[in-house]
Amino acid sequence: MTQSWSNTRFKKSCLASLIAVLLSPSVNALESLSDDHLSETTGEGVALVLDDFKMVFQAPKDISAGSSYARNIENPGQADTGFIRIIPTGENYQQLSNAAWTAAYQPAYDAQYQTSYDNVYSGSKITEFNRIQSTERTVAYNELNTAKRTQYTNYEKTFVTGTLAQERYQWHYDNVYNVGLNWFLLPAEKKSRSEAAALNDLNTDPTWMSTLATKVTNIITNEANVLGDTRANNKANIFALEKVKLNTITQIQTVVNNASNIANKRTKADVFIYGLALSKSDGSLNTRYSNQGFNWGSTVNPWLFRAGTEKVRQFSAAEKDLGYIALEAPLATVAANEADNNIKLGFWTDIFARSFTSSNYVDPKTGAPNVPGDLLVSERLRLQFVANGLSLNGSQFRLFQTFTSSTKDYSQTLGLASVIRINTNDTPENLTTASTNLDSKGIRISTAAKTDQLDGVGSTPALNSSVAPTFHELEGMYIYSPNINLVLGTMDQPFIVASDGNNIILEVTRIPNVPEIYNKIYQNYGSGLGTTVLKGSTCNVYQCGEAIKNVSTDASALYQGRTATHSSIAIGSTERVAGTNLLRAKTDTNSTGIMFKNANGDIKNFGSAVIDGVLIQHLKIKTTGL
Repeated sequence: MTQSWSNTRFKKSCLASLIAVLLSPSVNALESLSDDHLSETTGEGVALVLDDFKMVFQAPKDISAGSSYARNIENPGQADTGFIRIIPTGENYQQLSNAAWTAAYQPAYDAQYQTSYDNVYSGSKITEFNRIQSTERTVAYNELNTAKRTQYTNYEKTFVTGTLAQERYQWHYDNVYNVGLNWFLLPAEKKSRSEAAALNDLNTDPTWMSTLATKVTNIITNEANVLGDTRANNKANIFALEKVKLNTITQIQTVVNNASNIANKRTKADVFIYGLALSKSDGSLNTRYSNQGFNWGSTVNPWLFRAGTEKVRQFSAAEKDLGYIALEAPLATVAANEADNNIKLGFWTDIFARSFTSSNYVDPKTGAPNVPGDLLVSERLRLQFVANGLSLNGSQFRLFQTFTSSTKDYSQTLGLASVIRINTNDTPENLTTASTNLDSKGIRISTAAKTDQLDGVGSTPALNSSVAPTFHELEGMYIYSPNINLVLGTMDQPFIVASDGNNIILEVTRIPNVPEIYNKIYQNYGSGLGTTVLKGSTCNVYQCGEAIKNVSTDASALYQGRTATHSSIAIGSTERVAGTNLLRAKTDTNSTGIMFKNANGDIKNFGSAVIDGVLIQHLKIKTTGL
């Protein structure tokens, strides 16, 4: 890594104040800086200024004449192989495996089922039916015999058509009591004597008693056979369908296991961030490093690390003092000042998909993995990121402990109020496709190498100390003049970090139903800073809440505020609607913002874009399975 900087420029009076703070046991920490002008402008705290700063991550060398950029060698970026390695620890792999198995199982099962049905069902059903038919008939006979023999026997002794009693009655009537002298008996007497004779046969005559038993047995047997066959058929059908399922599962088992086996899948990641570089902005989005130092902040408008107290309402209408510590970038000026957009950020990265079985062991000599063969070119995403004209001025981060809340996760936990401002162009309304400074205020993400020979050797330099690739000078996605102003949590609606067991909760808390709070957050869109009731406003490149005066006696404000509650993202040719704080994308044919270029230089211009007045009402992110 090559870097340079100058010592922070403190006034002697500031240094004297710092020594006094350290030596005096009774003095309060972070007293007002003795420079009244600085104190009234930025507040009290420790001021920092970057002066002629630049850095780039390059490969370590025992003998070096300096940075490759300082030696003016051809393709100096090929030495940008110093890296930061990020190794995600992974996730719940059992859960991942189960999900993968389920996802692979059902489609394969559905595709195979009909084939298994056609091949297995009929034969399996016949086999099973033949196997259990006699058993089911026997079981059914025993059940019916126990339940219905007496009923059927008694029925056969009644004199209705078809019963054995009626058969014997008719025989006695025709052959005994309606012939000879019995013919002279009255009909009723004939009937009575015939019925008595029939019942006597069935109750006392061994032959007819046996005949009765046989008939009842046959009736029960016939019913039992029907019932037993129905049961056997149902059971055989169930058995056959189970055989079809088993056959289907057997047929797809290998396919599903292979598809869901996470041991054979690339479910881990490995990230190498190479050549991280900060330098002074220039007019090129083809180089990651300009080899020029930049200044950031001044004695009048420095970086500031300070403590403070503010009267705040959190979660209720009760107003209380809340202490915080803050890191504040230099203030953004009200007047357009392109001199602040002076930072160039560049890096290139190799991102790999690694197999589940790979190790996360790090070679202490190189920082590379110990299984080089698992990092394959075919499983790699290689890209370059270059940004010109960056400014973080106006950004602010405040840390504090939240007030007590009825919501457990909100109560007395770590809170954050932040304004994140990443701006590149103070006058985006003037941007057109013909602008000569497009590449000095933009972001480029590219993937193509200049030539195959300049794409590096092997999968990544961390494994073999090879040179960095040289990326193509044209190809990529270009984002011109992005202005990103995000409000992530406020003192009244904090962004909190909490825990639930082993899991982490990141949450922009809900806006309470308390007028004293939500009236400070909501805004009347289009009317600048809102009305007398709605105090919220949108942060954009032009303004970010109530402007800040340099000193209390100044007639006009010189610096943009940091009290906005809404966010905006603007890309390319955009403008502010007259009389309001609303942004809109310009729609004329010369507007630009997002542009794609291929290696031949062909251009697709997708124009500009605005996302304006975004309020995060509530956002919650919670890890699971940790």
